[in-house]
Amino acid sequence: MTGFVDRERATRLLAGAGMDALVLCEPESFHYATGAPMGPAGLFRRAGAGFGVIGRDASLPIGVIIADFNAKQAQSPANRVLTHPIWIETARLPEAEAAAPLGARIEAGLRALGRAPDFTRPATFDLARSMAQLKTLLADYGLGRARIGFDLDFIPAADLEAIKSLLPDCIIVNGSPVFEQLRAVKSAREIELLRQGLAFSEAGMIRLKDGARPGMRQADLVALYRQGAGEAASAQGIQISTAEYLTVGANAKAADMPLEVGDPIKADMICTVNGYASDMSRNFVLGPPSADQRELHAIAERAFEAGLAQLRPGRKLSQVHDAATQWLAREGLASYRRGHFGHGVGYSVFSEQWPFIAADSAVEIEPGMVLAYEIPLYVEGLASYNLEDQFLITEDGPVSMNRLPRELLVMPGK
Repeated sequence: MTGFVDRERATRLLAGAGMDALVLCEPESFHYATGAPMGPAGLFRRAGAGFGVIGRDASLPIGVIIADFNAKQAQSPANRVLTHPIWIETARLPEAEAAAPLGARIEAGLRALGRAPDFTRPATFDLARSMAQLKTLLADYGLGRARIGFDLDFIPAADLEAIKSLLPDCIIVNGSPVFEQLRAVKSAREIELLRQGLAFSEAGMIRLKDGARPGMRQADLVALYRQGAGEAASAQGIQISTAEYLTVGANAKAADMPLEVGDPIKADMICTVNGYASDMSRNFVLGPPSADQRELHAIAERAFEAGLAQLRPGRKLSQVHDAATQWLAREGLASYRRGHFGHGVGYSVFSEQWPFIAADSAVEIEPGMVLAYEIPLYVEGLASYNLEDQFLITEDGPVSMNRLPRELLVMPGK
């Protein structure tokens, strides 16, 4: 299994930042670098459960420090794998001693692993033991006295102090900004995963639109969405997970209140395939919308187009935010302030990740980025709308991954 790293881009970014390597501890970052899950040790979300090492020298394999329990999942010609023990014990049966009692055969299999006499397993995992393997790998890569970027946005302060003490000859710096830049441009495999998730999500949206009826609760609407998305994914033999953010009613209704004719519905939906979370939002009204509901959505559509015109390679994300904000002001919303109008997507525990389409973002838009661009308009007493597409940035501009139309969608209401 291989990761998603563009080694040429990594070399360029690391050189520009004056770093010799990235060492990644966060489980999601580890997966990006190695292509393998960190395993159960990663559930503790502490440094040392695993390390993924991306050297500035692209000829070096991706370094992998992983729990012995999960080592097979990380094996790849592109990876160099070293292991550390965690709490989970495993054994194997040797073939040569089939006549011996089972307990004796299991014990023989454990002895055959070549363990030192004082071998023990930690209660969970031991940072010092995984760090010893990391230190060995860095030395073998000629990085024993290097400038190393760790993902400090993730590492707890106590773990960082331990890492510094265990790598006294290395200069430890914050590698998180470099890593975020690295993964902001997606590989073809990542783009396909994000495209699949969006297609399944839209299948769920269609089921939601066609199946909504007066008297339903939010749980019923979520069930419709999950049914449509799940059936589309199952038809391709793909497992998914979903997250649903619904707002129902002119004034947001409690989840147990029934749907009524005239209710607007914001459906902001996440569909995750292999850890990659696609993000989109569409807006509905059960039965005919009011004139103000139609106009509010039309304002969102026009502001969307204004910002979209700036979502092009070479421009700054702040320009997109400014264009959308200025258009809303032209529509009469001069005091409307939105912190961001979208974000990056990818492998994460949350669908929103860097970079953000924000007023202060100096990030330059690049081909290969995948961005969820959105115009949310939440007006109490009228409707909560969020118009959101997921775009692949190409050399020629943004290409929407969505197929559902962006206009306000009317549910039958009967």
